[in-house]
Amino acid sequence: MVDRRTIVTGLGALATSVASMAAETRGNRTAAGHGATLVIDGLDCSVPSENYVSKLRAGGVDCMHLSVEDMDGRGGVHPFVFVYERLDRLRGSMRLARTVRDIIACKREGQIALVLGWQGADPIGTEPGTLRAYFELGLRILGIAYNTTNRYGSGCLEPSRGLTSDGESLVDQAHALNMLLDVGGHTGEQTSLDVIARAGGRPVICSHTALTALNANKRNTSDRVCTAIASTGGVIGVLCLNDYLVRNAANAKAAETTPQAPLGVYLDHLDYLRRLVGVDHVGIGSDFDGAFMPSGMEDASKFPILTEGLLRRGYAEADIRKILGENTLRVMDQAQQVGLILSSDKS
Repeated sequence: MVDRRTIVTGLGALATSVASMAAETRGNRTAAGHGATLVIDGLDCSVPSENYVSKLRAGGVDCMHLSVEDMDGRGGVHPFVFVYERLDRLRGSMRLARTVRDIIACKREGQIALVLGWQGADPIGTEPGTLRAYFELGLRILGIAYNTTNRYGSGCLEPSRGLTSDGESLVDQAHALNMLLDVGGHTGEQTSLDVIARAGGRPVICSHTALTALNANKRNTSDRVCTAIASTGGVIGVLCLNDYLVRNAANAKAAETTPQAPLGVYLDHLDYLRRLVGVDHVGIGSDFDGAFMPSGMEDASKFPILTEGLLRRGYAEADIRKILGENTLRVMDQAQQVGLILSSDKS
């Protein structure tokens, strides 16, 4: 078993680098706490473009995890080609990040880092061995199932079914590649717990979710799964999609359109999660894609308003830095380091 405390201690150089960049950028954003960290959006489904880069810059976002599986509607390698072509057009503004070092380098260069992921493993089809090829294309974050059951596990609409034998093989392959596994949210509860049980000292994340305890929507994540994710050292990113924050079986029939939630509802989910698992395991995973969002967090340009809201609720600036990006950066780095340590232990 790997001692996580040893790994965290080994991140001192990383923390120093982040702190140095924080000092360089302090005062350049509207809220003091917002300018004091890398800001990482743990999931954003928006198509990269000059217009969207402008929104990211207005919000002070330094890195985004992009869900790429359906980016051009064709699947397979085509979404990666689509993203590469987009990045060619955005040269000097945004570039692909394969490692934490790339994220830090992008920040220093004044570019936005793009991390690629899938919300479900369906694009692999019947050959899980192809995961290595997608990794070489830039895939770094892997979900298991998107709402419904596939050959690897169950989605949130069938929460009681667990990880299959093919799913176990897929998890092991992802570990061998030092990829981050993304559970909860779209992935069913039992499959999520099975993935976490198989983590073997590696951190597991939920890139974007709201909390079942505050809104009983099937798409949201239970306290049990959130606590289990935190036990791996992982991070749970709170999403901004309005319906998952407030729409549930009890009120779904009351109106076709859910009233727009105020920013306070979003902050309530962050507050609850901080109390449940501790601030070191809380992050942001907006799920921005042009859909209906709560007031004050309509798009990526609004991140400074989130920071102001956290300050008003009494969050310490150090904790805001963790939530806005330092926690996610730590887990990304830890996933790579744990993989290296475990590989060394076996040799």
